[in-house]
Amino acid sequence: MATAIELLRQGRTQELWEKYCGFIDLSLEEFMNIQKRLLMEQIQWFGRCELGKKIMGEPLPRSAEEFRQRVPLTTYADYIPYLPEKREDVLPEKPALWMRTSGRSGEYQCKWAPIFREGWEATGGPYVMALLMFASCKDRGDFVFQEHDKIPFTMAPRPYVFGWIAHAMTKAFPFDLLPPQDEAEKMPFQERMKAAFSLGFREGIDIYFGLASVLVKMGEQFSGQAEQKTAFSKEMLHPKTIYRLSRGIIRSRLAGRPMYPKDLWDVKAIVTGGTDTSVFKSRIAEYWGKAPIEIYGGTEIHLIAMQTWDREGMTFLPDMSFLEFIPEDEHLKAKADPSYQPRTVLLNEVEAGKRYEIVTTSLRIGPFFRYRIGDMIKITALCNEKLGIDIPQMVFESRCDDIIDLAGFTRMTERTIWQALERSEVRYEDWTARKEIHDQHPILHLYLEPKGDIQCGEAVEDAIDQGLKEVDADYADIEEMLQYKPLRVTILTPGTFHRYLLDRQAAGAEPAHFKPPHVVHSQKVIDLLLQLSAMADQSSL
Repeated sequence: MATAIELLRQGRTQELWEKYCGFIDLSLEEFMNIQKRLLMEQIQWFGRCELGKKIMGEPLPRSAEEFRQRVPLTTYADYIPYLPEKREDVLPEKPALWMRTSGRSGEYQCKWAPIFREGWEATGGPYVMALLMFASCKDRGDFVFQEHDKIPFTMAPRPYVFGWIAHAMTKAFPFDLLPPQDEAEKMPFQERMKAAFSLGFREGIDIYFGLASVLVKMGEQFSGQAEQKTAFSKEMLHPKTIYRLSRGIIRSRLAGRPMYPKDLWDVKAIVTGGTDTSVFKSRIAEYWGKAPIEIYGGTEIHLIAMQTWDREGMTFLPDMSFLEFIPEDEHLKAKADPSYQPRTVLLNEVEAGKRYEIVTTSLRIGPFFRYRIGDMIKITALCNEKLGIDIPQMVFESRCDDIIDLAGFTRMTERTIWQALERSEVRYEDWTARKEIHDQHPILHLYLEPKGDIQCGEAVEDAIDQGLKEVDADYADIEEMLQYKPLRVTILTPGTFHRYLLDRQAAGAEPAHFKPPHVVHSQKVIDLLLQLSAMADQSSL
């Protein structure tokens, strides 16, 4: 089968498009047939190993329906102690590679996920190419890339997922990473960023692939520091760099604003990952002159969906994961009663406008069966009528467990925050926390009722911030890498949580809902706490 570069050199761009992007032309029936066929192959293949037998039992399911009836829903806890120890003897074959992501404080340091060669080669590189083609094209069939187009290496290194995606990009097509990956991965984050853009000034930047939050921070740095770098950096004396900077200065002055990255580079494609992509989309377009496309996936669940060139809802992929969806009402029943097994629906059974918890089973590429990563998605439409895509469209909605994901760097739990509070030695009656956006940055916002005299809010915030840095190394990296403090603390007046309890009792709430959860995703809960706190504060005047 011809490679992407062979097709490009032969001028066969239509075949190139069909090779990587043809999945969007599947009918929903064809999509479901692929799903069920690959699921049965996965069951037969994985059912012969120790881990497969542990998860699926014996005899093996003989159909997708029997699989959904008999095999329980799983979380990462079901794969301990196999995967954290990277035990290859319990798997059907030796993995091609292992990916890792953040773990849960007090439970496991990190999550390791094996990736198998056949699935990785069949889907990893091809879907990365599809991403880049969707991000750059204006319509079906467009292909704008050339050999040796430049990509700054600002991603996390291997074994993190973005490091492996970068590796897949260069295997699928002869892109140039700046600096080369083997060299970049030996550098600390700040040094890697500096090297990537130093080379980018000289060689150019054609594609950006990385976290949205990092991309925005880079735009802010360029708009605020470009002239200083021009004046004082010896690296700016290369003729190509001088030309690029001169052009950038002229462009920005004609526009009557500071220099932005789009004044320096005409980027062909931007792909961003992380839960904050939708928050930063407009700022990325402003700084870089190109709107990003979003992807949805993760270390354990692989790539699930991606936007196409209209940058609306994301289209599901047929052959990386078998997809199930827990309707929101079923999710809430299971949350209230952990013994309850929620029912699932398949992609051809979802309804537009409804929210679902996503459940995935690896197809050829990984070891996870009926896996609950803890994400809530929303089906925005049953097809993309404008582009003629017959596959349901989705957006990521929120986390549906007690995890707070900040900027793609750390996944903090209730336990993490408890530990940080204890280390901080701040005296408190109770607290609740949620992820919010402050000054266009994702933060952990802690609403805390102090015990005894009301303490200085700034001192409390500093103490808890230090505690979080001590218990969560990934949290500590945010301030260093993105240069902002990812914590805000709001002090509530004494008695706020007791008044909340009385209010919920009076409203006839169930006893389990008398107190707010420590990790909350609802703005209504926060609004009520603030309202009760303000009322008490006014009554004391």
